[in-house]
Formats: sequence, structure tokens, C-alpha cells
Amino acid sequence: MPGGLTLATIGRRAVGAIIDQFIVLLPVAIGAVAWGFRPGDIVTDSTLFVINISSAGVALVYETLLIGLFGRTIGKLVTGTRVVRRDDGGGVGWFAAAQRALVPVAAGAVPKAGIVLAAVVYGVAFLGPLRQGIHDRAAGTLVVRR
Repeated sequence: MPGGLTLATIGRRAVGAIIDQFIVLLPVAIGAVAWGFRPGDIVTDSTLFVINISSAGVALVYETLLIGLFGRTIGKLVTGTRVVRRDDGGGVGWFAAAQRALVPVAAGAVPKAGIVLAAVVYGVAFLGPLRQGIHDRAAGTLVVRR
């Protein structure tokens, strides 16, 4: 653990993730309405596929850009947390930001098991002393208090 940093609690991380999910789903919902989908419409496999791909794409871009540029998403800003490199506490960089974003997006995109796999990606943070999910371990990152 880099000196002077304090790990973010699981609670802060969860609240930040929920905020980020709403932010990601907002443009997807607006897009679905713009394409003519209305509440009560039958959700076909093709509609569900388009919504899932759109959600995954928006999430990947959102997480990669904001973590790569600022070390935090809007949800992390609200909860007072940020993402840092595990080795020295410095900025994450583009490759690690993309890697960190891709792991939960890829897990969540698996048909019929995505929600469970995404929960595992994040839930592993409960098990380790550094509170790293699988996405943090893959990218060599930590989530710390600001």
C-alpha cells in the first residue's frame, strides 16, 4: 500500500458504482426512446442485444475516459474516492484504465450469467486486504479515499 493513502470502504465504492450505473444507463435509455422503444413494448432478443451492447459501450468509454483523465468517475467524485496505481499511488494511465473498465463490462456482457459474473468481479473486493475487485487486480489499481 503506497504511503499516506487510505483505502476506500466497500460502502463508498458501492455507492459510487450505483451512481455511475445510473449515469451510464441514462444515455442508453434516451437512445432507446429516440429509436422508438416505449415502456410496455415487448422486449425482443434483438432489442435486448442492442441495449446490452449500448450499455457496455457507454460504460467502457465512460470508465476509461474518466479514470484515465482524472482518476475518478462522477460516482467516485461524489463519494470522495479515486483510483490509483497499486505500486506507487500515482495516476492510472490509459491502458490500465481501459483494462480496469473492460473486465466488468466483459463479465456483465455474458448472456444469462452476466449479472452474476459482474457481481463476482466487484464482490471479490470483500475478500482481500486491499479491497481489490478482479478489475483492480487485473489493472494493478486501488480505490482510495481522496
